[in-house]
Amino acid sequence: MTRKKVTKIVILGSADSGKTTVIETLLNRREEKVTKIECNGTTVSLDYGNTIINGKKVHIFGTPGQERFKFMREILTTNLSGAIVVVDNSVGVTDMDIRILEALNGGNIPYVVFVNKQDIAPGDLESEYIKPHTPLIPTTATTGEGIQEGLEVLLNLV
Repeated sequence: MTRKKVTKIVILGSADSGKTTVIETLLNRREEKVTKIECNGTTVSLDYGNTIINGKKVHIFGTPGQERFKFMREILTTNLSGAIVVVDNSVGVTDMDIRILEALNGGNIPYVVFVNKQDIAPGDLESEYIKPHTPLIPTTATTGEGIQEGLEVLLNLV
């Protein structure tokens, strides 16, 4: 019996950057179900869904963006294959985003950055904390713009 390749993608970013909407957009387009644990519309534990892409089972986890849920991010990022960092372009790179990027850079983990909310704040993103040659994907999670393409870029890096 052969084992299929399983890919674990974790979506990280500051609170209200659009992480849950990214997961919903990715999976709802594939008619997959998203499991959410929220309180008043804020993720307090995790978002989760899975799908098959190019014959690979892909598990997608969304993490809470508030500092008090750091322990959940640490649990969810164990044994990850790659990460999507969602940055709210209307706010820019936050202290939380910097901590996330530093952790990913230190772990040599493949990642892409979704420069989200292009509908509100179009434009490029610059940060000294993003590794050179890291794909920066302009996205609008609410419309789906750039989301699927960004996942495909990440899966090619994994």
